Amino acid sequence: MKKNGRFHFRYILLTSILIISCALFFARVIYLQVNAPEKETSVEYTTRTLTVKAIRGEIFDRNGNALVSNEYTYNVYLDGGSFPRGNHEANKAVSLLTDILGNKIKTDNFPIEYIDSELSLKDLDRDSSVYKSFIKMLDRFSLPRTADCEELYAYLTKRYGLTDNDGNPAFDEEKTLAIMALRYEAESRDFSASNPFTVAYGISDDDITALEEANIKGVSIEKSAKRVYNYPGYASHILGRTGPIQSEDLDYYTEKGYSMNAIVGIDGVEKAFEEYLRGVDGTLVIVEDLDGNRIDEYYKTEPIPGKDVYLTIDIGLQITAEDSLAYNVGYIRDKANQTIEKETKENTDENGNLLPDAEIPKYIGEDVTSGAATLVNPNNGEIYAIASYPTYDLSTYLEDYSKLLNAEHTPLFNRALLGTYEPGSTFKVGVAGAALENGVITPSTTIFDSGVYKYYPDFQPECWIYTAHGYGHGNVNVISAIQHSCNYFFYDVGRQLTIEKMNAYMKDLGLGELTGIELPEKKGILAGPEYSSSVNKVWVPGDTVQASIGQSDNNFTPLQISMYLSTIINGGNRYQAHLLYAVKEYGTDTVIYQPVPTVLNTVSLSEETLDVLKMGMKSVMEQGTAAPVFADYPMEIGGKTGTAQVGTTRSHNGIFMAFAPYDDPQIVASCIIEQAGGSNDCGITIRRMFNDYFNITE
Repeated sequence: MKKNGRFHFRYILLTSILIISCALFFARVIYLQVNAPEKETSVEYTTRTLTVKAIRGEIFDRNGNALVSNEYTYNVYLDGGSFPRGNHEANKAVSLLTDILGNKIKTDNFPIEYIDSELSLKDLDRDSSVYKSFIKMLDRFSLPRTADCEELYAYLTKRYGLTDNDGNPAFDEEKTLAIMALRYEAESRDFSASNPFTVAYGISDDDITALEEANIKGVSIEKSAKRVYNYPGYASHILGRTGPIQSEDLDYYTEKGYSMNAIVGIDGVEKAFEEYLRGVDGTLVIVEDLDGNRIDEYYKTEPIPGKDVYLTIDIGLQITAEDSLAYNVGYIRDKANQTIEKETKENTDENGNLLPDAEIPKYIGEDVTSGAATLVNPNNGEIYAIASYPTYDLSTYLEDYSKLLNAEHTPLFNRALLGTYEPGSTFKVGVAGAALENGVITPSTTIFDSGVYKYYPDFQPECWIYTAHGYGHGNVNVISAIQHSCNYFFYDVGRQLTIEKMNAYMKDLGLGELTGIELPEKKGILAGPEYSSSVNKVWVPGDTVQASIGQSDNNFTPLQISMYLSTIINGGNRYQAHLLYAVKEYGTDTVIYQPVPTVLNTVSLSEETLDVLKMGMKSVMEQGTAAPVFADYPMEIGGKTGTAQVGTTRSHNGIFMAFAPYDDPQIVASCIIEQAGGSNDCGITIRRMFNDYFNITE
């Protein structure tokens, strides 16, 4: 028993010692935790913001066919938050960048370059945008305007630290200029930590790989959308292009809140509807640690895509108009050359010499070059098609630019809106309307055409039929005068009407007035004392006679001709021509805005007068000057032809305007072909457009 008692006592003692030791240990730990000095363990970080570009709205035709859509591509930009601050490191980064991207880097605002190893302005014309950019640079850096390229180069070399420690050039001349140009471009567009600068657009996969391998500090790649033209080569004069803000527009856009790095519409619809197509950029917040490592990012404001723009254009009709115009020009040229070849062959002897009395035709269309055509709705001003020939392809514009700029027949020029042409006899329809409405003639009034108008002793113009055949049209009324395009009739009517009343009426019909289309257009010239005075000429009575048949100084655009005829055949409402059909939320059918037809003014035009004018134009198509093209047309239509002289060493211009159907006009067309030799064959384009619109198969 004693032995067991001693064991029990020892067990209790050891257990007590263990418990006391543990208690003392934990007490010490708690003491240390409570009373030990506190250490700071917070992590420091920084935040900065970047602008995230919004997607641009897309462009559709009236039927929802996508004309211009977005396709994702990759751009290179300088990130101001991580781009080197010092000149040495910055120049090193830019040098690497230029090695990889070369001429893909756009420095449009930099005006100087090396030509034959010498510094020179890219364009020496003092009115050019290049010269203006040069002056702007001098002013920006407070340099005298008398400074030359060498002085600017020296200043920028110092500004951007493009020398080594000994003051010698750090790079060769070409590399120095490339670095200088890029750094100036970035500076001029306010490059900063919050405003990145896009260096190049649409880079290739090889470029991406090279940039990733180079790992240039402050150079980043972003995914972005580029414009895709879904009908290459068509509607190019209408749609226009996008790109970085042009130097001459910089102030305008920055005042509107655009970043200097923004992509905007440069011309065409892209520029006209910039307010709709433009999205609202977002703001991305970037969180970085002290070493510049990105640890988080989030949107402060999400980017909002632009609106989709729907045009009044029908792309099917647009394609028909452009193809038909191109065919028409070729047809006229081939026909003229065949005629000349035939006559030459028939008047050549067996030795290959022309016969002494041979008269080989000349200037009958063999020099035909170009033209324009338009198709509009006369009842609301909507434009279905605008064609200008020759044309170009927007999808290859940059690659083709030099060739296009120097092309013989100016394919970049939009003849439908900016080309002005003498209207010829198409003018007579409006003169007839003015004379009827002013009571100068009635539908039954007849005038005897003797061939030579002898009212003025010192100015006696001939009717075209007398010039061609030696006799006049005889007695003609207004309908037959329109049908046969009798100059004599309109000489006398114009004289009686007076230039003041004639021009007041023609102006109300829209001639010599802007059509209101959203794209740049020429106003044209309405011949008369007002215009003559502006160019220091004296208007004489004989000028009124000439003006009454569409000659003198009269010059109008093809679209003006269509809108002028539209005002007549709809009963006197002159509608504003327009391309905007609707604006919708991006990628949806939700309509944001749809314009309503706008009547610019109304013209006095009684039903009787309208009927007379329409009958005259119907007879033109069936029995008159347009009969060779339209006599067999399976629908009653109306129209008028015109021929305009453009000198003695070129073929005449041809003008043709028409409407359809006769009883309920739904469309009006015009076609003007330069050096067509005459007007009849210009109807080929109009006939093909009518066929497409009315689904007529021939």
